[in-house]
Amino acid sequence: MLFGLAVTCGFRFEVRPEDDIVELQADHHTAHVCSSCLVLLTVHRRVHRMKVEKVIAEMATPVPLVAEV
Repeated sequence: MLFGLAVTCGFRFEVRPEDDIVELQADHHTAHVCSSCLVLLTVHRRVHRMKVEKVIAEMATPVPLVAEV
C-alpha cells in the first residue's frame, strides 16, 4: 500500500494527492491547485480575460477554515 502527501487545492479547498497538484506563482505569491482547477483557470483566463495573477494572490492569502465566535 502506497501513501502519499495530500495537498489542499486553493481553488476548491479539496484535499488531493500530491501528484495531482500544480504550483502557480505570480509576483511573490504561490498557490496550489489541482489539475482540474488549472483547466478551469486556463479557460476563464482565455475566454473571460480573467486576471489569474489576482486569483493566485487571493488563494495564497491564508483563510481560517472555522469562523471565530
